Amino acid sequence: MKDAKGIDKKWVVLNNLTLELSRKRPIPKEYFDRLRIANNIITYYILDEHADFSVLMDAEKEISVLQGALFGMCDEKMAKDFLDKLGKASRGELDVEFPLKQTPYNPEVKKRKATEVIRVKMPFELHPEILGELSEDNGLIFSQSEEEDLKILIEGEKSKIMTALKDLAVIWKFNSLN
Repeated sequence: MKDAKGIDKKWVVLNNLTLELSRKRPIPKEYFDRLRIANNIITYYILDEHADFSVLMDAEKEISVLQGALFGMCDEKMAKDFLDKLGKASRGELDVEFPLKQTPYNPEVKKRKATEVIRVKMPFELHPEILGELSEDNGLIFSQSEEEDLKILIEGEKSKIMTALKDLAVIWKFNSLN
């Protein structure tokens, strides 16, 4: 994993400051948006081995704007405490963990030209015979998910999948009446 040169630790400090301040007063939505943007940039930099260091400059800009705005909302004691933490984060002396969000690749859900595969969570298990009938009636491939229980895969054209989902809704509704 790549080193974010302390920018990831600065983000953690500012995120904690934002949460601390939000307990005392309302925080503008823009600040949370800037935190989210910086988080996404830092995550991208850390996870993508081809990402250039210049990408982190965008995160640093967001953090700088946030820093000025948030410290203006602090009382003197809180500002001093968080400035100390921010300095330690810049020097690499602060031991905090950046919340790295990784979404695992899902091999079951895919799209090829006009064909799509979607995964649908069912409230109950469907028997293979019912899946076979749905496949024949809709011109799609219905199958049980190999990764998760109570989920089925539907493969075919998007328009046919939409029609099939309406048929499944009838099954759900009928089952809920029982």
